[in-house]
Amino acid sequence: MGQVLAVLRNLLGNGTPTMQISTVDSEILNRRRLSSTGQTTLKSYSWSNRLNTINPDDYKHIGLESRTIVHQPGSIKGHQFIIERCRNCNIFLFDWTDSITILDCTGCAIFVGPCKGSTFVRNCDDCTILVLCQQFRTRDCRRISVHLCCSTKPIIENTVAAKFACLQVSYGELEGQMAQAGLSPFNNNWTNVHDFTPNNGEGGTSHNFSLITDELATAKVGLNDPEVIGETDLLASFDPSISLVPFTTGNGPASDPGEDCLVIVFATEKAKSSQLARSFVSAVRAGQPAMILLSTMEITMLPHDLRRILHMSSGINSPSGTSCRFRSILPMYTSALQCSDFTM
Repeated sequence: MGQVLAVLRNLLGNGTPTMQISTVDSEILNRRRLSSTGQTTLKSYSWSNRLNTINPDDYKHIGLESRTIVHQPGSIKGHQFIIERCRNCNIFLFDWTDSITILDCTGCAIFVGPCKGSTFVRNCDDCTILVLCQQFRTRDCRRISVHLCCSTKPIIENTVAAKFACLQVSYGELEGQMAQAGLSPFNNNWTNVHDFTPNNGEGGTSHNFSLITDELATAKVGLNDPEVIGETDLLASFDPSISLVPFTTGNGPASDPGEDCLVIVFATEKAKSSQLARSFVSAVRAGQPAMILLSTMEITMLPHDLRRILHMSSGINSPSGTSCRFRSILPMYTSALQCSDFTM
């Protein structure tokens, strides 16, 4: 045993073993990498560029009061956005986002452009929120007005005195932003609100929210009013006659009079089904003012599924289509509309 210890002492020396760490300058490392690979320039990776350019503070507003802020198209580019503890502010996000979180705000008007994921609103009072999104959810909110285009059922929880309306909006980049966010203006479930904490009245209807079926509801918010936003030019319109999102009323009570009609518009070689459907809806509104658009949906199906559903053996080759459900409070005459009225 003594011989082993002697050998160890000779190897380690009489002093205490130490560890030395050498550092190499990053420029030296780069030169070594280039010489070993024979390259003249280093490769640039997307994640290294992103780390140098993204500042999380650019995508949040916290603790603002009595401010009007406009984010122009191309200023957010699909990032997550946070709005927190703002008071009496007007905040406009005219770009597409990944997700939106709105917390502890009071008396604010907030416009959110196409949101690829969820919009979560929590602990907000007396706010007006206009949003296009995949999913919408609130919790612990009071007296909020929501103008909505949502692909799925909106969800509220511990929320009282909420009002929902069909969002009506248009601006130049909106359609392209919706495509980037994977949204369709024809897929809007704004009336199908699910209340996790209902205060039910007669017929099982929750008293925690109400639906506003006024086509001018969004315009009446007055976001383009100089008294609201000052000299700011939003470059957006809330006029329902030019809105990218069709105005729908939902199914309504089963006791409503009238007949329902389902119209399916298929894509052609020259136009998308959504373009044809938008022209068709405009023609119906102009030719049949008494008709109400209940709901719309844009879907993609296989040709054999379409043939099976429509009981047709041939003639359907388009995989995409847009459906529109109308209700007429007067007798509906199919001859009132000709194909030339809405084809493109």
